[in-house]
Amino acid sequence: MTLATILIPAFNEVAVIERTLLHMSRGMSLADFRIVVIANACTDATAAKARSIMPQAVVIETGKAGKCNALNLGYKEADPDKPVICLDADLDVTAESLTSLIVPILEGTALASCGQMDVRASEASHLVRAYYKGWRTNPYFDRGKFGGLFALSAEAAKTVFPLPEITADDEYIRRSFSIEETAFVKECRFVARAPLSLSSLFKVRCRSLRGAREVQAMGLRKSEGSSVKAVIGRALRQPTGAFSILVYLSVNTAARFVLALRPSGKSGHWGRDLTTRVAS
Repeated sequence: MTLATILIPAFNEVAVIERTLLHMSRGMSLADFRIVVIANACTDATAAKARSIMPQAVVIETGKAGKCNALNLGYKEADPDKPVICLDADLDVTAESLTSLIVPILEGTALASCGQMDVRASEASHLVRAYYKGWRTNPYFDRGKFGGLFALSAEAAKTVFPLPEITADDEYIRRSFSIEETAFVKECRFVARAPLSLSSLFKVRCRSLRGAREVQAMGLRKSEGSSVKAVIGRALRQPTGAFSILVYLSVNTAARFVLALRPSGKSGHWGRDLTTRVAS
């Protein structure tokens, strides 16, 4: 019996889609999950690679760009009575973690759930490594990372799909549910790769903050997220981490300043880090 549908939107991910699919399929019962890969405006062989690595997956191809459009198309292939898992195509997660992610949903104790993101930054520059060391001190992450990977109950999915054309789909969905309705599953861990350069990291942060600004303008519930005061407080209690926190706060402050100088506007294209889109 299928437990959930996994939606994997993918835009020119031929370099990493194999790694993602192989990582998650180890030990996975093919009967437990319906896997849907949505190749979104790809100009490479993402779709063909996904089919060759996981023949049992449903692979959709669309010429229209946009992650939200890709997720909407994928949701049409989902079982409307089962949970839905959204997974970015460049993340490493095991079948065990995916199964643990939907436990509170299947038990009826949560409408949404997220896990713990581990960032691999060993190959990144010194300042990028410092940024992510400071990033880990943000109180927001005490309750996991709702982004890149999260799960929704069947009822919750019906309330957010179809998604509007926005940049920050994960932020939009996160703000659609309260903290009490969202479970943090500590047993679910997944790995993201840090941008290799500070310039690439800066572009990623600008995109993330722009997306959050778009969602804020939609009038959804206020984000119960990070607190600069709390981050600084942790730096004072842990002086050895002060430099990393300073880098973290500086990058985010600079990104906010740059965005303040730009006219607001929606973008249906993915702004993302290309330095990690390299085959293993």
